[in-house]
Amino acid sequence: MAGCMRRSLLVWLACAALFAQQRESRTYVFDPNGRRTEWSVATSNGKSTSETIRNLNGRQVPVERTEERTTKRPDGTVVTERLIRRFDANGAPLPPEKVVTETMQRPDGTLVEVSTVYRGDINGSLRPAEKAVREARRQGEQTVSETRIERPSLSGGFELQEKRSATEMVRDSDKTAERDETVYVRNANGAFVPARRRVTRARESSGTVEQQVEEYEAATSGSLRLSRQLSSVTRKNPDGTEDTVVDVYGVAAPGRTIESGAAPQLRERQIYTSRQSPDGSVVTVFSVQRPSLNSPRELGRPETVSETVTRVKK
Repeated sequence: MAGCMRRSLLVWLACAALFAQQRESRTYVFDPNGRRTEWSVATSNGKSTSETIRNLNGRQVPVERTEERTTKRPDGTVVTERLIRRFDANGAPLPPEKVVTETMQRPDGTLVEVSTVYRGDINGSLRPAEKAVREARRQGEQTVSETRIERPSLSGGFELQEKRSATEMVRDSDKTAERDETVYVRNANGAFVPARRRVTRARESSGTVEQQVEEYEAATSGSLRLSRQLSSVTRKNPDGTEDTVVDVYGVAAPGRTIESGAAPQLRERQIYTSRQSPDGSVVTVFSVQRPSLNSPRELGRPETVSETVTRVKK
């Protein structure tokens, strides 16, 4: 899983230089006998992306194609239009979707993003389906953002249906970052109540990035309950590639009953191992380990799930 930590909480972001180049990724899967079969092909060139996948009949069919265009208005507002075309399992086109995002900065430094989602109907016409307004304010090393999401109501207009509140802290001095976001939705009485929360903490040291993620969901009691944890370590290899190990914890491991108030248990270990081939392509092997039913503290042997070969054409 390629990526780099700069001034963001997202540890696994593809380096920006790659977006200006033609990139192709072919993913292969393995059956129980170890036979390797091509599964999907994804290409991107910075302005457009496309993905195909092998369907049940063994044919490569399109899954999604996107086109993106960015312009800048005289007042400094940056407008990004993203057209998304999706396809069904047989490769037949589905109604398109367009996302228009306007980004501007107020005199007080507040960053404002207005994103409108348009979805196609059966006649191919695009109609507004969602509008999100995000305002972010920088306070020293901390950024506080509020997002309001509106969707169509039964009366035909738009109605505020979701709120998101996030706090992000990035410290260059010790190369740490933290993000805490809570999602609020309306309950049966129309009041906004917390529905989800995600807390991410990351630290970089000597080329190694450690990240902890905690995910909370609404419980029947109305409060948020820890539902999943992810713990990952990413290390750089001498050839510039990266290896990542992700431990996924849940309230119950497969094959075991859920006990009220029980601590999260290890569900699986995800292993991403990368290497650079002589032809310049990067090969990333994804494998998993799962706990034994007899001993939840012991992990089974790694099982290879897929292999992705990525080539960059300059």
